[in-house]
Amino acid sequence: MLWVRTAAVLGLSVLLMGSKLIIRVPEGGSVISSSGLVACAAGETCTVDVDRRNFAETFTAVAADGYTFRGWTGGDAAVCGGTLVADCTELDSGPFSDFGIDAAGPGSGGMLTLLPAFEDHGATAASPASRFSVHSFYTTRYYPVGGSTDEELWSQLQGATNPLAVDHRAGIRPLGNASFEYRYDYQGGYADNTSSCRVESGKLEFRFATVLPQLAGPVDPGTDLQQRWQLLQTHITEHEAGHHAIYRQLVTQLPQAMTDLGAVPCSELDERVRVAVNTAVDSIRHASAEYDDHHSGEAYAAAMQ
Repeated sequence: MLWVRTAAVLGLSVLLMGSKLIIRVPEGGSVISSSGLVACAAGETCTVDVDRRNFAETFTAVAADGYTFRGWTGGDAAVCGGTLVADCTELDSGPFSDFGIDAAGPGSGGMLTLLPAFEDHGATAASPASRFSVHSFYTTRYYPVGGSTDEELWSQLQGATNPLAVDHRAGIRPLGNASFEYRYDYQGGYADNTSSCRVESGKLEFRFATVLPQLAGPVDPGTDLQQRWQLLQTHITEHEAGHHAIYRQLVTQLPQAMTDLGAVPCSELDERVRVAVNTAVDSIRHASAEYDDHHSGEAYAAAMQ
């Protein structure tokens, strides 16, 4: 969970303003952020925009069956480089360390890398190397919410400060939003004969975006208001992370959908690929809508407590 961890390296967050974190995951595992907003699968390269002074994420390396996490590589030039603990907390500035938005100091920007290493036990058959390259980009944007009472905060959350459009089914603005975009390219080749073709390899690019509220202005850390805000923030973040967990299924589903086409007439390959991709995406969008139908009231319930 994003909001219930201990503070780590506070000073690093100032240096992260405008930086990008590049996560390169080899075969044998994945990397998941504590908020659930970022997850990087085996063979995937993920780029995370780090544009908040209070960016607070612990990244955890998770070994797949038959593999063991061997540490973070890259030495001093990489985040957590040379450490053997699966939880990398160097990017955790401490949630609510300042409780609100402070004036952003100048930051150095630049590129940071996070490089896990996994060791194959050799007990399972090696999986074939993927013919698809996947690069995902993650951004999180925060809109400021001010107030010293529940009523003032709710007014801000439902007012002009909230950039999200009113959900006409619910009649109110959503408190957060998760969205995705995708692009793909593929290379075809002959299958059984010159009239039969299949997808040989491809490139996929995903852009996962999140919009969340953030409390602006000083608040007494001991007040009940802070505790209620933290609860609300947790519910919103977890809800949008749930959407991203659904969206990220496309990282594996789109390559599989293209591969499963098998051999088709060469003149039909482009259309077959387009239909297969659209079918997979439509299924994910439907699953996301169903998720909202079952869970969208949780954050609002937390807000009204």
